[in-house]
Amino acid sequence: MKWKQAPNVRASLAALVIACILPVAAVAALVIVNFYAREREKLIENTVSRARSVIAAADHDIESVQLALQMLATSQVLLSGDLQGFHARATSVVGKLGADSIVLLGTDGAMLMSTRRPWGAPLPKLGTAPLLRHILATGQPGVSGVFTGPLNGKPIFSIGVPVVRNGVIVMSLNAIATPDRLLHVLAEQKLPPNWRASVIDHEGRVVTRSHEIDKYAGRQISDQLRQQLASASESGMNSRTLDGQDVYVVYSRSPSTGWAAVLGIPRDELTAGLRRTLAWLVSATAAALGAGMALAWLLGGRIARSVQALVKPALAVGAGYSLPIPPLHFREANELGQALHEAAASVQRARAATHESERRLALAANAAELGIWTRDLQRDEIWVSDAWRALFGFPPDQRLTLDQVLAIVHPDDRAAVQRTWDSSLRGAPRYEMEYRILRSDGGLSRLRWIGSHGSVELDDQGRPALLRGVSLDITKRKQAELDLQQKQKEVTHLGRVAMLGELSGALAHELNQPLTAILSNAQAAQRFLAQPAPDLAEVREILGDIVDEDKRAGDIIQRLRRLFGKQDMPRQRLDAGELVIGAVRLLRNDMINHGQTVRAELSEEPLPIAADPVQLQQVMINLLMNASDAQQDGGTIVVRSARAGDAVQISIIDQGTGLAPAVLERLFDPFYTTKERGMGLGLSICRTIIGAHDGRLWAENNPDGGASFHVRLPLAAAEQAA
Repeated sequence: MKWKQAPNVRASLAALVIACILPVAAVAALVIVNFYAREREKLIENTVSRARSVIAAADHDIESVQLALQMLATSQVLLSGDLQGFHARATSVVGKLGADSIVLLGTDGAMLMSTRRPWGAPLPKLGTAPLLRHILATGQPGVSGVFTGPLNGKPIFSIGVPVVRNGVIVMSLNAIATPDRLLHVLAEQKLPPNWRASVIDHEGRVVTRSHEIDKYAGRQISDQLRQQLASASESGMNSRTLDGQDVYVVYSRSPSTGWAAVLGIPRDELTAGLRRTLAWLVSATAAALGAGMALAWLLGGRIARSVQALVKPALAVGAGYSLPIPPLHFREANELGQALHEAAASVQRARAATHESERRLALAANAAELGIWTRDLQRDEIWVSDAWRALFGFPPDQRLTLDQVLAIVHPDDRAAVQRTWDSSLRGAPRYEMEYRILRSDGGLSRLRWIGSHGSVELDDQGRPALLRGVSLDITKRKQAELDLQQKQKEVTHLGRVAMLGELSGALAHELNQPLTAILSNAQAAQRFLAQPAPDLAEVREILGDIVDEDKRAGDIIQRLRRLFGKQDMPRQRLDAGELVIGAVRLLRNDMINHGQTVRAELSEEPLPIAADPVQLQQVMINLLMNASDAQQDGGTIVVRSARAGDAVQISIIDQGTGLAPAVLERLFDPFYTTKERGMGLGLSICRTIIGAHDGRLWAENNPDGGASFHVRLPLAAAEQAA
């Protein structure tokens, strides 16, 4: 059972504790993480500002040296070509510049002078001089990257300015500095001791560094950091220092020199506070969960014992009596116990009322001869009342199956009954049907009509589980309906017969033509045969004409027999235009005698309908005769057919005086007529016939005079599908 798989009270309370504490802890963790994220962003922003300050200080130092060199490059001693005198002058100011030495280079890269060597001492020639090429190309001061000095063999960098004589650069004056030269720009920031700070040249080499400068000066930084420095002027990323420390690197690059200040914050420092706070939160959450679980276990046991104490009293309520309830731990449980006592009394009263209601229902069902039935789909069982067994002729002790019930249904109705049952099994909420049964127990009538009403009940998954309903003997009502249908057929036939009198002149003329032709041809044949040598070919032709005219007269009589016979024809597929043309042909001579013409405006496309041709021809003739009566002084009657959506509309339009409003309201009422000798059944019968064909018949006055009668019928199924 599902209730045995449900969690107990203690487990539910434990889940409640977890559901209350864990979301709070999760929210607290999110708040803490968010706080530390903001603090981290703030620290990184401050570090970026420090990096800007470092690179700005480095740029200022370089620019100061460049300015001093530019002043020194304009000295008369140098411009006059006295290099020995300039050597003494440069030696005196090199200490003030904070440089390692001052070097003078020729345009070909030859070292002309160095304060690091006595004047006249041999000097090496530089292999490559990128700064010299820059000065010669741009005429502007510059700073080189870090390289190994040819004189001291240590990492150095050079700050150079052009020496111009008569508007032409003839030499470059350079101040050579060691990495120690820029250490003060890092020290001024007073960074934490475990941070790493460096100044990187435009080629990705360490110019100066806060830790172990002698070891790492001139070293190339990692490719990843070098690519990042090339892609953005300011940014940050996770990296590892040259001495193997995991840091978050923040840098700022100088737009003038291309050098960058790089500050590395140890990653442990970024996350240590967050880890400590989260560890405290986890500990607090675990302690709260433990306390909550203990309390839930205690309260859950008391609630469970209180609830279990109410189980037997509740079962007693279902049986209709009550049991004493012991004192319980909770007020609500005691209130529930009192409610169970009151429910026991209510159940007893309800059972008594239910028994009385069942007796009344059984009495009403027996009085109305209703048979009650249920079908349990899950157990495949059928229960029926005694009245139902009596109605269907089954003995009281017979166990019923669906096949046994279906076996006594009339063979012509079994398929429809089976379809209705199948529809209910597919989820139809209710159904109504009428069918015949064939009893073999010698009842009052072997064939009986049954009306059945049923509904479907669904299970928890929405599948049909139970069918219940009632069955009623409707044989008398069905017999009355059949009698009424028969009387309606007789009235319809009476209407057709009534038209026969009105059409007698036209029918006589219609038959007179072929009969006159037959007589003339027969007399001609006699004259030919009376001759001594009769022309047999001519006689044969005359006899052929007689046969044709005889067939024509036979067709007219056959149509009249179908029209005025008592039996209606089964529905068949026919064209609406051909139906109209057939009715016009029957009335043609009568309309000619009245000086009237018919103009047919028929649709060019076929308009098939499924109908009884005799009944619809009766409708067309009746409407055409009414149109003819409406314009006795002659004129034109228009007959029109056209498609109207999924239907065909036939309109008969006259040029008479139209219909008065009072007449239009009662035009289709039985026995209402405006003719002196009319019975008032024609239009009533026409509307009944059209209604039986799922169509509509109505009338309206024309704007320019006269009236129109419209017939709308559904197109045949095949046409609708097309």
